[in-house]
Amino acid sequence: MLGFVLGWAVLAVAALGTGRLATFAFLILSVIALFLYVPWVRLRVDGIDGSSRPVRFWTNVAMLAVSLAACLAFGVMLARRTGFL
Repeated sequence: MLGFVLGWAVLAVAALGTGRLATFAFLILSVIALFLYVPWVRLRVDGIDGSSRPVRFWTNVAMLAVSLAACLAFGVMLARRTGFL
């Protein structure tokens, strides 16, 4: 997991260094979404699913917002690559 995050961070820094802000945003937002999602998978596996519903709800809302922002950044990347922007 640490190697994945470090590799993703190197790609994000390279994207930022070359001026590709949409790519940078996509990389950062997708890593944030991953870190918002992974702890809840562990909690569900451990059987602590109903222990803190409000916290889980707002974490899921944040994960959804970050995921949608990552999809938007990905769409901007594709639009720029194909010449629409």
